[in-house]
Amino acid sequence: MENESEVASFPSTAPAEVSQSPTPGVVVSLVVGALTPDLPEVLSALALQDYPNVQILVLLGQSDEEQTKQVKELVASTTPGAHVTELGADLGYTVAANAVLRLVDGESGFFLLMRDDVVLDVGAVRQLVEEMYRSNAGIAGPKILDGENPQILRSVGYAMDWFGQLDDPIEPQEIDQEQHDAVRDVFALSSACLFVRADLFRELGGFEPTIEDVGAALDLCWRSHLSGARVLIVPSATARQPHRVPVHGEADERNRMMTVASLTGSLRMLMIMPLLLAATLFGALVSVIRGDGRRAVNLLGSFGALLTRSGSILRRRRRAHALRRVPDREIVELQVRGSASWRRMLRHGSNRAVFAGHSVTQGPRERRILITAGWAILIIVLFLGGRQLFVSGVEPVGQFSRLPDSPRDLMSEYFSGWRSQDLGSSSSQATSMILIAIGGVVALAQMGLVHTLLIVGLIPIGWLGVSALCAVVADDRARLAGVFAYAAVPIPYVAMATGRHQVLIAYAVVPWALHFLRSFGGIAPSVVDDTAGDVIDHPSSEMRLQLVAKLSLLLAVTLAFSPSTVLVVVMCAVFWQLAAVLGGGSTRAAGLGLAGALTATVAAVVLNLPWTTRFLQPDAWAVIVGVDTNRPSGLGWWDLMRMDTGPAVLGGLVLFLYIPLLVAALVAKNSRFVWSIRASMLVAGSLVLASLDAGHHLPFRLPEAGMMLVPVAIGLAIGAAIIVMSFGIDVRGANFGWRQPLAVISLATLSIALVPVLTAGIDGRWGQPTTTLAGQIEELLGDTASGDFRVLVVGDTRLVPAGQHAYGDGLSYSLIQNSQSTMLDQFTPISDGSDQFVKPLIDAIAQGSTDRVGRLMAPFGIRYIVVPILDRVQSTSASPLPVASGLTQSLGVQLDLRSVYSPTSMVIFENMQWIPVTAMLSLTAEQGTNAGGVTALVDNDVSGSRAVLAGTTSWRSVTEEIPAGQLHIGTPFDSRWRLQNATQSVVGMASFGSVMTFESSAGSGRLVYDNPMTRYLWVLLQIILWVIVLVALFQPRFFGRRHSHMSLEPVVSFEEMS
Repeated sequence: MENESEVASFPSTAPAEVSQSPTPGVVVSLVVGALTPDLPEVLSALALQDYPNVQILVLLGQSDEEQTKQVKELVASTTPGAHVTELGADLGYTVAANAVLRLVDGESGFFLLMRDDVVLDVGAVRQLVEEMYRSNAGIAGPKILDGENPQILRSVGYAMDWFGQLDDPIEPQEIDQEQHDAVRDVFALSSACLFVRADLFRELGGFEPTIEDVGAALDLCWRSHLSGARVLIVPSATARQPHRVPVHGEADERNRMMTVASLTGSLRMLMIMPLLLAATLFGALVSVIRGDGRRAVNLLGSFGALLTRSGSILRRRRRAHALRRVPDREIVELQVRGSASWRRMLRHGSNRAVFAGHSVTQGPRERRILITAGWAILIIVLFLGGRQLFVSGVEPVGQFSRLPDSPRDLMSEYFSGWRSQDLGSSSSQATSMILIAIGGVVALAQMGLVHTLLIVGLIPIGWLGVSALCAVVADDRARLAGVFAYAAVPIPYVAMATGRHQVLIAYAVVPWALHFLRSFGGIAPSVVDDTAGDVIDHPSSEMRLQLVAKLSLLLAVTLAFSPSTVLVVVMCAVFWQLAAVLGGGSTRAAGLGLAGALTATVAAVVLNLPWTTRFLQPDAWAVIVGVDTNRPSGLGWWDLMRMDTGPAVLGGLVLFLYIPLLVAALVAKNSRFVWSIRASMLVAGSLVLASLDAGHHLPFRLPEAGMMLVPVAIGLAIGAAIIVMSFGIDVRGANFGWRQPLAVISLATLSIALVPVLTAGIDGRWGQPTTTLAGQIEELLGDTASGDFRVLVVGDTRLVPAGQHAYGDGLSYSLIQNSQSTMLDQFTPISDGSDQFVKPLIDAIAQGSTDRVGRLMAPFGIRYIVVPILDRVQSTSASPLPVASGLTQSLGVQLDLRSVYSPTSMVIFENMQWIPVTAMLSLTAEQGTNAGGVTALVDNDVSGSRAVLAGTTSWRSVTEEIPAGQLHIGTPFDSRWRLQNATQSVVGMASFGSVMTFESSAGSGRLVYDNPMTRYLWVLLQIILWVIVLVALFQPRFFGRRHSHMSLEPVVSFEEMS
C-alpha cells in the first residue's frame, strides 16, 4: 500500500544570487525505520538547507500503524512538501533506498541517500552539488562528525586493500582540526550519507539487493569506479551522526568476500583467491588466539560461501562486466597494497576492525595483550603436549582405531547396502561413515591427518566452546579464566592416554551445545548494573530458527559418533531447569533451552535415519550409552571429584577448582549469582549421577564416568569465570569484609589447578603408549598373501579393541578384518550375525563341548584367535589385569588351534582349518558343505581351500579366472550376492548351515552385490533432510533480498523540479 502526504511547495531559503540561476534537482531519499529521538532533528536540518531545489522523499519501512501515523505527522509539521511512501515492511536500508529508482522520474539531478540518524549542516547539500560539478564526480560524501561531540571525527572516507578490508584514516576519538579537509578521491564512503548522480545510480542499478546494510556502500562505490566515475569525500559539507557501536552480523565478512569475488578482474582473481584464502586462514588463527572463536568460524564459513553462493557471484560479475569502462589495473592503483588490518596496527598501534563504513574500537590494549597471551599459552601447551602425535599420528589405543585409507571407498560403502564390519550384513550404514569420507575429501585423502584432527582437534574445540559459553560474564578476562579452568581438568588428557574417544567428543560438544541452549533460551550476558535474576534478551524468530538449526546439526554429527554425548546434553538442560527454580533464574528461558535440546535431539535422530532405527532394537540403551568397557571400577565420591578415571600426574590438584565455584555462590550477586547456582547444579547433579552409576545403584547404566564428569568441568569453568567478574563488580567495590579475602584466595587457587596441564604433556604424547595392542595385532598378523581372513579377539572387556560384543562375566569379543581394526568397527549395525554365529563358538570353547572349534570357525574366515593380556594403559607389565580363568587353557586343548609366537601383550592361536573369506573349497570341504550342519563340519577336514577374488567388496568387484567348483563366501547367507561369469549369473546357496557358496564354472568370474533400491531412497531422503537444516541455518534468500510487491509510481520528476 502506498500513501503520500504533500503540502505546499518546498520553501527556498537560498541566497538571491543562487536562486536566480537554474539549479539541478536534488531528491533526498530518507529511509526511516521507526520513530526515533533523532528523527525530528534530521528533518529540521533538511528543511534548513540553503540549496533551493531540494525535494524530500521519506521511505517508511514500518508496518505499525501508530508509528506510521506519528512519522507522517512529524514530517508534515517539519518538512512540508515532503513525500512519505510506505513500503509496508522493514526491507532493510539497501532495498528501501533502491525504491527511489521507481519513485523518481528522470536522470538530470542527484540523489542524496540518507539514514534516519544523520543530521546535515545547513550548507551540506549546496557544497556537495558544487563539488560534484567542479570535480566531475559520480559519488560524494560529507565529512561525518560525532552527534554528541562535533569535534570528534567519525568518517572521512575509506581506502581498501585487495581483500575488501577498509582502512579508516582517522584514529579513535580523533579531534577535527581540519587535517582531513582537502577534497580527495577515496575508494569507498560511509553508507550513512551518499550523494550520487541520478543517472549513475540508475546505470549501476542502485545498491546490490543481496547485501544487507553493512557492505552495500563498498559495493556501490567499487562499481562506480568500474564505470569510470570518481568517488570523493567533500569535507566542506559536514554531517553529524550519533556514535553507536554497530552490531555486526555473520553476513558482514561474507558480504566483503563476495564483493571481492564479484568485482575483481578475471585475471587478478587467479592471484587474489589463494591470497584471500591465506588471509582468511591467518585471520581465523588470530581470532582463535584472541579467544574469538565465533569470528574464526565466521571467517571460514564466509570463504566457504564463495562456493555455495557461486550463482549470485556469477550474476554480479556479469553485471559488473557490463558496467566496466576502466581496466582492472587502474582499479588496483586505487587500492592499498598489503593488508589494511596490518596497516592499522602499524599506524595506530591498535587493531580496530572496520566493516564497510563502520569502525569498532576494541578494548584496552593491555587487555587485548592479556587475552592474546592467554590463548597463545594454551596453544603452546596443546602443541607441546601432543608434539609427538602431530608428527607421527595418534596411536590406535582404545577407541582411537585407524581410519580407512580411502575416502572414496568410504563413500562407496556408505551408498551401498552392505556393512562389511564383523561378519558382514545387509544393513544401513552409520552416518559417521559419510562424515569421515567428506573430511577425507577436504583433507585431500590424507586420512592420517583426519584421524589426528578427529581426536586431538576435539580438545581446542572444547576450549572454544567454553569461551563461547562463558561469554555470559561479558568480561574477556573472566572468559579466559573459565577457559583455563576447563583446560586444567584432567579429563581430556586421561582420555588421550586411555583412548576414550567418546569422552573427548563430550568434552568438545557439550560446551557448544549449552552455549546454543543459552542463546536459544534468551539468556544474555551479565552486566555491571543488572538486576536480580537472569539478564534476558530473547532472540528474533529468525535467530531462534538459526540457533535450533545449529544445535540440530551439532547433535546430528555428534549422534553419528557418540550417542551418549547427546544424552549428556539433555541431562545438562534438565539440570539448568532445576537451577532456574532453585537459583531464581528465568524458568521460561531454561524451559526454552530444554525444549530446544529435546527438539534438536529429535532432529538429530531424524537426520541420522535410517541408521538410528538401531535404537528400536532391544539392546538400544546399550547402543546409546556404549558398551560397558574401560569403566573404572570402585569409583567413589573422592575419586569422581578428583576426576580420577585414569593415569593423570598431579590430577588431584583439580580439587582447587571447586573453591572458586563455592566462593562465587557466596559473593556473586544478581545474574552472576544465578549463573553460580547453575554451575553448581551441573557439578552436583553430575557427580551424584556418576556416583550412583559407579556403585551400580541405578536400574540402568549411564555413559562412562569420563563423560559424566564433563558437565562437572563445565560447571567449574563457569565458576572460575564468575568469581573473576564478581571480584571486579561485587567484591572490590564493596565494604571490606569476609568477601574480599575469600575472593582473593579463590583467585589464587586457579593458578594452582593449572599445574597438571603443564605436566600432562611432558612426554609429548599425553601418556599414550608407543606400542599398542591393535598395532601389534596388525603388525604380527597382517599378512594377507593367503587370502582375506578375520581375527577373533576375546578377553577382558577393558582390553578388547575395536567394536566390541559383550559376552558376559566381564568378557567381550570383536572381529577384525585382515587384522586391521578401524574406527568404523565401533558403530554397531541394525542387524548383525556376530551374536548368532560367533557367540556359540565361544560357548563351545568355554564349556569344552568340542575340541574341533577351529573347524566350526573355519567357514567365517577366522584364522587367528587373540587373547589380550597387556594394553599398556589399563593393563601394564607392572600391574596386569587377570586373564579370564581357563580361557587360554581351553583354547590350548583345541585340536585345530596351534599356539604361535606371541609377545607378552597377548596370546595368539592360529586356526589350521581356516577357510579364506572368498575361496574355492577343497574337495573335503565341499563334502562338508554338501552334508551341512555342525556335525559335518566337526567330522570333515575343511583345510586346503584356495583363496580367490581377494579384496572383493559390495562396491568393488574383483574379476579373476576361477576353476570349476564351489565358490565360498564367509558371510551369513544373503540373496543379494551373486556370482557373475561370462555366460550367466549364479545365485548363492546356504552352506555349512551359516554361510553361502556358489556353483562356479571354469572361467572369468566376479562377485556382485545388488544394492537395494530402498538404500538409495534412504540416502536421498537423508540428503534432503540435511539440506533443509542447512537452509534453516544459513537462511539464504534464493531470489535475493525481499522487494516490495506494491506498485510504486513516480511521485517526483527531475524535469518538473528544474
